Amino acid sequence: MKSITLEEHFILPEVKDEMAKLVQPDPEGVPLKTMLEALESKTGFTDDDEIQNHEQRIKFMEEHNVAVQILSYGNGAPSNLTGEKAIELCRYANDKLYDYIEMYPERFLGFACIPINEPQAAAEELERAVTQLGFKGVLIPGRPHDGFLEQEKYDVIFAKAEALGVPIYLHPAPVNADVYQAYYKSDAYTDATAASFASFGYGWHVDVGIHAIHLVLGGVFDKHPNLQMIIGHWGEFIPFFLERMDEALLSDHLLHPISEYFKNHFYITPSGMLTQPQFEMVKNAFGIDRILYAADYPYIKPEGLGTFLEELGLSEEDQAKINYKNAQHLLKLSDNYQ
Repeated sequence: MKSITLEEHFILPEVKDEMAKLVQPDPEGVPLKTMLEALESKTGFTDDDEIQNHEQRIKFMEEHNVAVQILSYGNGAPSNLTGEKAIELCRYANDKLYDYIEMYPERFLGFACIPINEPQAAAEELERAVTQLGFKGVLIPGRPHDGFLEQEKYDVIFAKAEALGVPIYLHPAPVNADVYQAYYKSDAYTDATAASFASFGYGWHVDVGIHAIHLVLGGVFDKHPNLQMIIGHWGEFIPFFLERMDEALLSDHLLHPISEYFKNHFYITPSGMLTQPQFEMVKNAFGIDRILYAADYPYIKPEGLGTFLEELGLSEEDQAKINYKNAQHLLKLSDNYQ
């Protein structure tokens, strides 16, 4: 059964080079070079995310029955820059992605890259990406420099996504330097261990989960009742604690229990983590209609992507929902994409 996968990445070498000039490594932050070396040692990751590596991407899709990838900017996204350069590079990345999709319109769609530290410009770029470039949503890696997105000044981004009827994908990024120092770095183990602990091994997943809870507690979904979000990695630890949050987290200022916001406003993907216990938890907490499929290509290239859902013993209808029907519904796609 063919699938539509929603967390698949690309980078542009020229943007990567520009980012290297603009962003100086924080000596107190996550050692990014060490982190990438650790990623390569664990997964065999190379530079397959460069957009011109088209043949490798298509080969993976054909081998694993992927009909369509929803592409978004990967490592080193310009979303987290500030000022005019952030706006310029996000716009450039979106234009280049549009050109690529135009060459292969039956295989790829796009999520926008927006300069989140410049909220008005971010909303304007989101509108351009959706209305002029035909993108189907936006992926936000990490969070702004001054906290989380529930702050009033960022509301323009959520208002624009709701008005356009497109989802926002909250995606991990390296945690802040103070968080890294306080929670992940230690003299008891190596910098490589600390880097993987703070990033793909655990830390940045917790950070996304906390970000999502900030949005709920901040009243974003009371203000924007039609807004839809996506989070990966089987819900970034949130499904495990829904009942506990309802019982113990003070939220009398909200219109609904915390769990209702997650069940009504969030879709969940595996991000290439093809693990049955986590799937069962998400299925029970959110339901089949709230699960989308994703490989996290090329950072993860799961061998069982094309067979995992069938091996779970799901009905054909439930497999179809996760493989592509839920994505068609959320992204308002025609049947031409399946």
